[in-house]
Amino acid sequence: MTTAFGVAITTVGRWQELANLLDDVAAQTLRPRAVAVAFHADDNETPPELAALVHRFADTLPIRTVVSPRGVSHGRNTAAAALPDTVEWLHFPNDTTRIDPDFFEKLAPHCVPPATVCAVQMVDDEGSRNPLPAPGTALTRRNVWGAIEPATLIRREAFLAAGGFDTALGSGADSPWQAGEGTDLLLRMSAQPDFLIQWVPDVVVHAHTEFAHLPAAERRRKLRRYGRGAGHLLRTWRYPLWYRLAHLLAAALMPLRNPGKFTVRDSWALLLGRTEGVLGRTLGGDSDYRAVSR
Repeated sequence: MTTAFGVAITTVGRWQELANLLDDVAAQTLRPRAVAVAFHADDNETPPELAALVHRFADTLPIRTVVSPRGVSHGRNTAAAALPDTVEWLHFPNDTTRIDPDFFEKLAPHCVPPATVCAVQMVDDEGSRNPLPAPGTALTRRNVWGAIEPATLIRREAFLAAGGFDTALGSGADSPWQAGEGTDLLLRMSAQPDFLIQWVPDVVVHAHTEFAHLPAAERRRKLRRYGRGAGHLLRTWRYPLWYRLAHLLAAALMPLRNPGKFTVRDSWALLLGRTEGVLGRTLGGDSDYRAVSR
C-alpha cells in the first residue's frame, strides 16, 4: 500500500518561494495525498497571491488554505488539521524549503509502522545543518537536536496524540522562546510507548541559509531569539547543569568553531539568548520577541 503523505505549510507571505516549493511538490514521483497552507490575516481574507497559487496548481495538487493565528507552531498545527483524514504522514516544510523530485518516493520505505518519525538531512549553501546519528540509533535528549522540523516527517496519529506543536514556542509565538518547538514535540512524543525514530541520512531537504542572508543586525536579532528558545528547552526539560553550561560555552566559542559563519558579535548574541533561556527571563528590557523584525 502506498504511504499517504500530507504537506502542511505555514507561510509569512514569501509567495515566490512558496511557488517554488509547490512546484517541487507537484513534480514528485510519489505525489502527496494533499497540501494545506496556513496563513495569518487579520481580516481572514485569502491573499490574492495565495489564491493565484491555488488556482495555478488546481489540476495537479489538492491544496487547502486556512487562516491561522500568528506564529509558526499555530500555522503548522492549523495546516495539519486541515489535511484530510486519509493522510498518514505529515511533512512540515518552511515556505522557503526545496525538495528533490523523488523525496517522498525515497522516504516511503522508511515511513511505515512501527516508525513514528523519519528525520532526514537539511542542507543549505553552507552545508549540512543537522548531522544525524547512525540509522537505528534510539532518540535521546542529546541527539534529538538533529531532527529539524522541515526535515522531519511525523506519523499523524502520533502527532495528534502528543497534542501537536506547543504554540508558546517557535518563530512568531507570543513569547520570548522563538525556537525549539520541534525538539519539544519530539521529546513529548518519545514518551509514547510505541515511539520509534528512523534516521535517514541519504535523503535531504534544501533550505535557505539560516542567518547568512540577513543583514548583520537582523542576523544577531535572530540568533539571540533562537538562542532563547534553545536555552528555554534546556531549562524546562531539566537538562543537567553540565549540559547547559556546555551549550553556553559552545555559543561563546562559535567564532573559533565556525569562523566562516559566526563573528564575535554573532556569538555574543547567541550566548546572550541561550543565557536568557536558561535563566527563564529576558535581559535589558527587550519586549519585542519576534525573531525577525520584518
